[in-house]
Amino acid sequence: MFSYSDVVDNLRVLECALVRFVDSTFDNHRSCYSRLLPSDRVFFFTILAEVQRTGARLSFSPSVSTVWFADYYFSTYSGYAKYRELFCMTHACLLWWIESDEDLFHPTPHRSDFYTEVTQAEMDSRLSARQTWNDVLESFNMETPSPNDFHLLREFSRSLTSLLDYIDDQLNE
Repeated sequence: MFSYSDVVDNLRVLECALVRFVDSTFDNHRSCYSRLLPSDRVFFFTILAEVQRTGARLSFSPSVSTVWFADYYFSTYSGYAKYRELFCMTHACLLWWIESDEDLFHPTPHRSDFYTEVTQAEMDSRLSARQTWNDVLESFNMETPSPNDFHLLREFSRSLTSLLDYIDDQLNE
């Protein structure tokens, strides 16, 4: 077992082990949302020992996006949240499971929780679109609208619809 401070102290080693574990464990036949098994823990520590023994490191640093503070997993599991600030969702879930034996996607043997992660960038986009829409509505002259007002509103409506469709697609990936 290890603690959060062990993770911070050995960040590059754990990144490499996590990438290798995920690549070899979660293929087309087994999703990263599968229930984690005790054999997965043994396999992870085997990979971790191999990475430590060989001194292997990633030639890249996995990207990590900032999670919205009210995201389900981030706000429900504080232990997961500390790892999520350093790693992607899959890696953070694995580290929290290894530390606590708590599976975020399967909290009990007969219950599964699958939620789309909401990032801060997605929420900022939603709020920005909403604010722009409010600004347009406030500037629209409802008493004596001109043809230019209708044209502006129609063009803005199209661009806003396309932005919201894009955000919805991102959330449903």
